[in-house]
Amino acid sequence: MFTFTRSEILTTSLLTDKAVTWALDNMDYLNKPMRLFGSSQKVEKGGDKRETYILYLQPAGKVSKRTLCAGAATAGCEKPCLIISGQLGMDTGQRAATKRTILFLLRPEWFKAQLLREIDKAEKRATRTGIPALFRLNGTSDVDFSEVISARPASEFYDYSKVLARLRKNTLPNYDITYSGSMYSTASKKALGKAVVRGHKIAVAFNTKCLKSDNVAVPEGLVSFDKNDLRPLDAPGSIGYLYRKGSNKAQRAAEGAQSFFVTADNVTEFNNIIAKG
Repeated sequence: MFTFTRSEILTTSLLTDKAVTWALDNMDYLNKPMRLFGSSQKVEKGGDKRETYILYLQPAGKVSKRTLCAGAATAGCEKPCLIISGQLGMDTGQRAATKRTILFLLRPEWFKAQLLREIDKAEKRATRTGIPALFRLNGTSDVDFSEVISARPASEFYDYSKVLARLRKNTLPNYDITYSGSMYSTASKKALGKAVVRGHKIAVAFNTKCLKSDNVAVPEGLVSFDKNDLRPLDAPGSIGYLYRKGSNKAQRAAEGAQSFFVTADNVTEFNNIIAKG
């Protein structure tokens, strides 16, 4: 069980001050049982091919003093993170993600065991329904979960990651990783170029919601990664586009060349990078 005390919360060195205050204000909720996996409208689009289970934690340094997204600073993705969009951005989604992150940090052994229990339960359901289970452990984080993935070699896992070395070093046959590209910094653009040359699958977010007021178009040859989240089914070397989520016209209009997104100001440079593949 994961019972917390006020003393433990006050003395931990793993949580930000804001997270400590939240935990103290929500002790009853924090100590109630919870399921770790969730879902989303996007993954439900592929529900006839895979039943997808996603783990949503609070990203980067929002709850954890030590970032849970090693590439966030280089990629400039912390502010526009998906954690603020859709159902995740609602109060219930935020509370659940915060609680999961506290459990992950302060009860790591329980957390791992619970993940494995939920994976096993999902696999039993897959046996009954005939629809294979698919697991994404980094819905809004970028953590090395290889220990969990190794423990369930018969299960299928996937992630997006901004840590290029994670793709290069991945030797797990049941783990599919798509590189998440960014146009934010010199380092992120260099890493994107390396991912292209190495033939990795790549996802890139564009600063558009396909409105007339949006001024960047997706280049030909890219495939839509918005249709579903079944990245393990994509061809090796696929470069896919995602539309910007959780934004308004003013935010998109203000986005310049230094951006996590491909924008009107950097799309030419982006095209030059992917042309090297």
